[in-house]
Amino acid sequence: MRKARVRYDRETSYYHLMNRVAGEADYYPFGPVEKEKLFAVAAEVSRSYSLDLLSMVAMGNHWHIVCAAPADALSRDEVVARWRATHLPNKAEPDWNNPDVLAKHAFRMRDISCFVQDFERRFTRWYNLTRPSLRRGGLWMDRFRSVLLDKDTALWDCLTYVEMNPVRAGLAESPADYRFCTWGRMAGSGAHPFAANLVRHLRHYLGEKAETWSDERVIAELAANMARIAAGERGEDSQAIAAAEEDARTGRGRFLLAVGRRVRYWTDGALIGSELFVREMAVKVIGGARASRKRLAEGHPPGGLDDAPVLFAYRRLATSD
Repeated sequence: MRKARVRYDRETSYYHLMNRVAGEADYYPFGPVEKEKLFAVAAEVSRSYSLDLLSMVAMGNHWHIVCAAPADALSRDEVVARWRATHLPNKAEPDWNNPDVLAKHAFRMRDISCFVQDFERRFTRWYNLTRPSLRRGGLWMDRFRSVLLDKDTALWDCLTYVEMNPVRAGLAESPADYRFCTWGRMAGSGAHPFAANLVRHLRHYLGEKAETWSDERVIAELAANMARIAAGERGEDSQAIAAAEEDARTGRGRFLLAVGRRVRYWTDGALIGSELFVREMAVKVIGGARASRKRLAEGHPPGGLDDAPVLFAYRRLATSD
Protein backbone atom coordinates (compact mmCIF):
# COMPACT_ATOMS: atom_id res chain seq x y z
CA MET A 1 0.00 0.00 0.00
CA ARG A 2 1.30 3.44 -0.88
CA LYS A 3 2.23 5.34 2.31
CA ALA A 4 1.53 9.02 2.77
CA ARG A 5 4.62 11.19 2.67
CA VAL A 6 5.52 12.76 6.02
CA ARG A 7 6.23 16.48 5.79
CA TYR A 8 5.98 19.52 8.04
CA ASP A 9 5.98 23.14 6.90
CA ARG A 10 5.41 25.19 10.05
CA GLU A 11 9.14 25.58 10.65
CA THR A 12 12.35 24.87 8.76
CA SER A 13 12.35 21.11 8.25
CA TYR A 14 15.14 18.72 7.32
CA TYR A 15 14.72 15.77 4.99
CA HIS A 16 16.69 12.81 3.73
CA LEU A 17 15.61 12.16 0.12
CA MET A 18 16.56 9.09 -1.88
CA ASN A 19 15.63 7.11 -5.00
CA ARG A 20 17.05 4.32 -7.10
CA VAL A 21 16.72 3.20 -10.71
CA ALA A 22 14.39 0.45 -11.87
CA GLY A 23 16.03 -2.92 -12.39
CA GLU A 24 17.70 -5.73 -10.52
CA ALA A 25 19.66 -5.03 -7.34
CA ASP A 26 22.96 -5.62 -9.14
CA TYR A 27 22.11 -3.26 -12.03
CA TYR A 28 24.43 -0.22 -11.93
CA PRO A 29 23.82 1.99 -14.96
CA PHE A 30 25.51 5.11 -13.61
CA GLY A 31 29.19 5.60 -14.30
CA PRO A 32 31.35 8.68 -13.71
CA VAL A 33 29.60 10.72 -16.43
CA GLU A 34 26.11 9.99 -15.10
CA LYS A 35 27.12 10.64 -11.49
CA GLU A 36 28.65 13.96 -12.49
CA LYS A 37 25.45 14.85 -14.33
CA LEU A 38 23.34 14.01 -11.27
CA PHE A 39 25.31 16.58 -9.28
CA ALA A 40 25.06 19.16 -12.06
CA VAL A 41 21.32 18.72 -12.49
CA ALA A 42 20.65 18.85 -8.73
CA ALA A 43 22.60 22.10 -8.43
CA GLU A 44 20.90 23.58 -11.49
CA VAL A 45 17.37 22.65 -10.41
CA SER A 46 17.95 23.85 -6.84
CA ARG A 47 18.35 27.40 -8.15
CA SER A 48 14.61 27.36 -8.88
CA TYR A 49 13.82 26.43 -5.29
CA SER A 50 14.24 27.87 -1.84
CA LEU A 51 15.35 24.47 -0.52
CA ASP A 52 18.88 24.37 0.87
CA LEU A 53 20.82 21.31 -0.31
CA LEU A 54 23.27 20.21 2.39
CA SER A 55 24.66 16.89 1.21
CA MET A 56 24.46 14.65 -1.85
CA VAL A 57 25.82 11.28 -2.94
CA ALA A 58 25.52 9.81 -6.43
CA MET A 59 25.95 6.03 -6.58
CA GLY A 60 25.83 3.47 -9.37
CA ASN A 61 22.08 2.99 -9.17
CA HIS A 62 20.73 5.55 -6.70
CA TRP A 63 21.16 8.98 -5.15
CA HIS A 64 20.81 10.58 -1.71
CA ILE A 65 20.17 14.22 -0.81
CA VAL A 66 19.87 15.89 2.60
CA CYS A 67 18.12 19.24 2.42
CA ALA A 68 16.39 21.92 4.47
CA ALA A 69 12.93 23.17 3.51
CA PRO A 70 12.01 26.64 4.82
CA ALA A 71 8.72 27.27 6.58
CA ASP A 72 8.19 30.70 5.02
CA ALA A 73 7.26 31.15 1.40
CA LEU A 74 9.40 33.44 -0.71
CA SER A 75 8.27 37.04 -1.13
CA ARG A 76 6.73 38.19 -4.39
CA ASP A 77 9.99 39.79 -5.53
CA GLU A 78 11.97 36.65 -4.64
CA VAL A 79 9.55 34.38 -6.50
CA VAL A 80 9.67 36.55 -9.61
CA ALA A 81 13.46 36.91 -9.51
CA ARG A 82 13.99 33.16 -9.04
CA TRP A 83 11.56 32.33 -11.84
CA ARG A 84 13.22 34.76 -14.24
CA ALA A 85 16.70 33.52 -13.38
CA THR A 86 15.81 29.94 -14.31
CA HIS A 87 13.59 30.37 -17.38
CA LEU A 88 14.42 31.42 -20.91
CA PRO A 89 13.75 35.13 -21.66
CA ASN A 90 11.23 34.24 -24.37
CA LYS A 91 9.07 32.13 -22.05
CA ALA A 92 5.77 33.78 -21.18
CA GLU A 93 5.71 34.88 -17.55
CA PRO A 94 2.91 33.87 -15.19
CA ASP A 95 0.46 36.54 -14.09
CA TRP A 96 2.24 37.69 -10.96
CA ASN A 97 -0.64 40.02 -10.09
CA ASN A 98 -2.88 37.00 -9.60
CA PRO A 99 -2.58 36.00 -5.89
CA ASP A 100 -3.40 32.35 -6.64
CA VAL A 101 -0.70 32.11 -9.30
CA LEU A 102 1.87 33.74 -7.04
CA ALA A 103 0.94 31.46 -4.12
CA LYS A 104 1.19 28.40 -6.35
CA HIS A 105 4.73 29.27 -7.44
CA ALA A 106 5.79 30.28 -3.91
CA PHE A 107 4.59 26.93 -2.55
CA ARG A 108 6.23 24.99 -5.35
CA MET A 109 9.59 26.62 -4.74
CA ARG A 110 9.81 25.15 -1.23
CA ASP A 111 8.22 21.76 -1.91
CA ILE A 112 10.44 18.65 -1.83
CA SER A 113 8.16 16.68 -4.16
CA CYS A 114 8.26 19.36 -6.85
CA PHE A 115 12.04 19.60 -6.51
CA VAL A 116 12.59 15.85 -6.89
CA GLN A 117 10.13 15.68 -9.77
CA ASP A 118 12.03 18.37 -11.67
CA PHE A 119 15.41 16.88 -10.73
CA GLU A 120 14.56 13.35 -11.85
CA ARG A 121 12.66 14.42 -14.96
CA ARG A 122 15.52 16.61 -16.16
CA PHE A 123 18.13 13.93 -15.50
CA THR A 124 15.99 11.22 -17.15
CA ARG A 125 15.54 13.35 -20.26
CA TRP A 126 19.32 13.80 -20.53
CA TYR A 127 19.96 10.12 -19.77
CA ASN A 128 17.55 8.85 -22.42
CA LEU A 129 18.91 11.19 -25.09
CA THR A 130 22.55 10.30 -24.47
CA ARG A 131 22.32 6.50 -24.75
CA PRO A 132 23.90 4.90 -27.86
CA SER A 133 20.40 4.05 -29.07
CA LEU A 134 17.81 6.50 -27.88
CA ARG A 135 16.14 5.25 -24.72
CA ARG A 136 12.50 5.87 -23.84
CA GLY A 137 10.40 5.48 -20.73
CA GLY A 138 10.85 5.81 -17.01
CA LEU A 139 14.16 5.41 -15.26
CA TRP A 140 13.29 5.37 -11.57
CA MET A 141 12.00 2.37 -9.66
CA ASP A 142 9.27 4.18 -7.75
CA ARG A 143 8.44 7.51 -6.21
CA PHE A 144 11.28 8.85 -4.13
CA ARG A 145 11.63 8.16 -0.40
CA SER A 146 11.78 10.89 2.20
CA VAL A 147 12.45 10.90 5.94
CA LEU A 148 11.74 13.92 8.14
CA LEU A 149 14.71 14.52 10.45
CA ASP A 150 14.88 15.99 13.94
CA LYS A 151 17.07 19.04 13.48
CA ASP A 152 18.36 18.78 17.06
CA THR A 153 19.42 15.12 17.02
CA ALA A 154 19.13 13.27 13.70
CA LEU A 155 20.47 15.80 11.18
CA TRP A 156 24.10 15.42 12.21
CA ASP A 157 24.09 11.62 11.99
CA CYS A 158 22.06 11.49 8.79
CA LEU A 159 24.66 13.69 7.08
CA THR A 160 27.28 11.20 8.26
CA TYR A 161 25.24 8.22 7.07
CA VAL A 162 24.70 9.70 3.62
CA GLU A 163 28.35 10.69 3.08
CA MET A 164 29.47 7.18 4.13
CA ASN A 165 27.53 5.47 1.30
CA PRO A 166 30.59 4.84 -0.88
CA VAL A 167 32.44 3.36 2.10
CA ARG A 168 29.60 0.94 2.84
CA ALA A 169 29.55 -0.04 -0.83
CA GLY A 170 33.28 -0.78 -0.79
CA LEU A 171 34.06 1.95 -3.34
CA ALA A 172 36.40 3.91 -1.05
CA GLU A 173 38.04 3.69 2.34
CA SER A 174 36.86 7.20 3.18
CA PRO A 175 34.17 9.47 1.73
CA ALA A 176 37.01 11.90 1.04
CA ASP A 177 38.24 9.43 -1.61
CA TYR A 178 34.94 9.32 -3.49
CA ARG A 179 34.42 12.30 -5.76
CA PHE A 180 30.69 11.78 -6.29
CA CYS A 181 29.70 12.72 -2.77
CA THR A 182 29.79 16.24 -1.40
CA TRP A 183 32.49 15.29 1.11
CA GLY A 184 34.70 13.84 -1.60
CA ARG A 185 34.21 16.87 -3.80
CA MET A 186 35.27 19.11 -0.95
CA ALA A 187 38.33 16.97 -0.25
CA GLY A 188 39.29 16.97 -3.91
CA SER A 189 38.71 20.63 -4.70
CA GLY A 190 38.81 22.31 -1.32
CA ALA A 191 35.25 23.58 -1.83
CA HIS A 192 32.06 21.92 -0.63
CA PRO A 193 29.42 22.38 -3.40
CA PHE A 194 26.79 23.43 -0.84
CA ALA A 195 29.18 24.97 1.68
CA ALA A 196 27.17 28.08 2.49
CA ASN A 197 24.02 26.05 3.17
CA LEU A 198 25.83 23.39 5.16
CA VAL A 199 27.73 25.78 7.40
CA ARG A 200 24.67 27.92 8.10
CA HIS A 201 22.54 24.99 9.17
CA LEU A 202 25.29 23.18 11.07
CA ARG A 203 26.13 26.35 12.95
CA HIS A 204 22.51 26.51 14.07
CA TYR A 205 22.62 22.82 14.99
CA LEU A 206 25.79 23.23 17.06
CA GLY A 207 24.36 26.18 18.97
CA GLU A 208 26.09 28.96 20.89
CA LYS A 209 29.49 27.29 20.98
CA ALA A 210 29.75 27.57 17.19
CA GLU A 211 28.80 31.25 16.93
CA THR A 212 32.42 32.38 16.86
CA TRP A 213 33.79 29.42 14.92
CA SER A 214 35.13 29.81 11.41
CA ASP A 215 33.38 27.99 8.58
CA GLU A 216 36.34 25.61 8.42
CA ARG A 217 35.93 24.75 12.10
CA VAL A 218 32.23 23.97 11.63
CA ILE A 219 33.00 21.61 8.75
CA ALA A 220 35.83 20.04 10.77
CA GLU A 221 33.36 19.09 13.50
CA LEU A 222 31.34 17.08 11.00
CA ALA A 223 34.53 15.39 9.80
CA ALA A 224 35.34 14.51 13.40
CA ASN A 225 31.88 13.07 13.88
CA MET A 226 32.26 10.79 10.85
CA ALA A 227 35.65 9.58 12.03
CA ARG A 228 34.35 9.03 15.56
CA ILE A 229 31.38 6.91 14.51
CA ALA A 230 33.38 4.89 11.97
CA ALA A 231 36.05 4.10 14.56
CA GLY A 232 33.40 3.05 17.08
CA GLU A 233 31.88 0.67 14.56
CA ARG A 234 35.27 -0.86 13.86
CA GLY A 235 35.35 -1.82 17.52
CA GLU A 236 38.27 0.40 18.44
CA ASP A 237 38.81 1.38 22.07
CA SER A 238 37.99 4.81 23.45
CA GLN A 239 41.56 6.04 23.05
CA ALA A 240 41.67 5.09 19.38
CA ILE A 241 38.24 6.65 18.81
CA ALA A 242 39.37 9.91 20.40
CA ALA A 243 42.52 9.89 18.28
CA ALA A 244 40.55 9.30 15.05
CA GLU A 245 38.18 12.11 15.98
CA GLU A 246 40.99 14.55 16.67
CA ASP A 247 42.86 13.60 13.51
CA ALA A 248 39.76 14.33 11.44
CA ARG A 249 39.09 17.58 13.27
CA THR A 250 42.59 18.87 12.74
CA GLY A 251 42.91 17.61 9.18
CA ARG A 252 45.11 14.74 9.92
CA GLY A 253 17.64 -0.31 17.75
CA ARG A 254 21.89 0.28 16.79
CA PHE A 255 20.62 0.90 13.25
CA LEU A 256 20.61 4.67 13.35
CA LEU A 257 24.18 5.52 14.18
CA ALA A 258 25.63 2.77 12.01
CA VAL A 259 27.56 4.07 9.03
CA GLY A 260 29.48 0.92 8.11
CA ARG A 261 26.41 -0.99 6.89
CA ARG A 262 23.21 -0.27 5.04
CA VAL A 263 20.19 0.40 7.19
CA ARG A 264 16.65 1.05 6.03
CA TYR A 265 15.69 3.53 8.71
CA TRP A 266 17.40 6.47 7.02
CA THR A 267 15.22 5.91 3.94
CA ASP A 268 12.05 4.29 5.30
CA GLY A 269 11.82 5.44 8.91
CA ALA A 270 9.40 8.33 8.10
CA LEU A 271 10.47 10.36 11.17
CA ILE A 272 13.84 10.21 12.91
CA GLY A 273 14.98 12.06 16.00
CA SER A 274 14.53 12.15 19.76
CA GLU A 275 11.54 10.26 21.17
CA LEU A 276 9.84 13.57 21.94
CA PHE A 277 10.36 14.88 18.39
CA VAL A 278 9.06 11.70 16.76
CA ARG A 279 5.96 11.46 18.98
CA GLU A 280 5.04 15.13 18.77
CA MET A 281 5.63 15.34 15.02
CA ALA A 282 3.71 12.10 14.42
CA VAL A 283 0.65 13.57 16.10
CA LYS A 284 1.01 16.81 14.10
CA VAL A 285 1.50 15.32 10.65
CA ILE A 286 -0.07 11.86 10.94
CA GLY A 287 -2.68 12.59 13.58
CA GLY A 288 -4.71 10.55 15.99
CA ALA A 289 -4.09 9.00 19.39
CA ARG A 290 -2.60 5.95 17.70
CA ALA A 291 0.41 7.97 16.58
CA SER A 292 1.15 9.08 20.14
CA ARG A 293 0.96 5.51 21.47
CA LYS A 294 2.81 3.79 18.63
CA ARG A 295 5.79 1.68 19.61
CA LEU A 296 8.87 3.29 18.10
CA ALA A 297 12.06 1.71 16.84
CA GLU A 298 14.91 2.62 19.15
CA GLY A 299 18.50 2.99 18.02
CA HIS A 300 21.59 2.87 20.20
CA PRO A 301 25.11 4.09 19.42
CA PRO A 302 27.75 1.52 18.46
CA GLY A 303 30.35 0.43 20.96
CA GLY A 304 32.49 3.18 22.44
CA LEU A 305 30.00 5.98 21.74
CA ASP A 306 28.05 5.99 24.99
CA ASP A 307 27.59 9.76 24.96
CA ALA A 308 25.94 9.79 21.52
CA PRO A 309 22.20 10.55 21.47
CA VAL A 310 19.68 7.73 21.33
CA LEU A 311 17.50 8.19 18.25
CA PHE A 312 14.06 6.84 17.44
CA ALA A 313 12.25 6.08 14.17
CA TYR A 314 8.49 6.12 13.68
CA ARG A 315 8.43 3.01 11.50
CA ARG A 316 9.79 -0.27 12.87
CA LEU A 317 11.69 -2.07 10.12
CA ALA A 318 14.13 -4.88 9.58
CA THR A 319 17.62 -3.81 10.60
CA SER A 320 19.22 -3.95 7.17
CA ASP A 321 18.38 -4.12 3.46
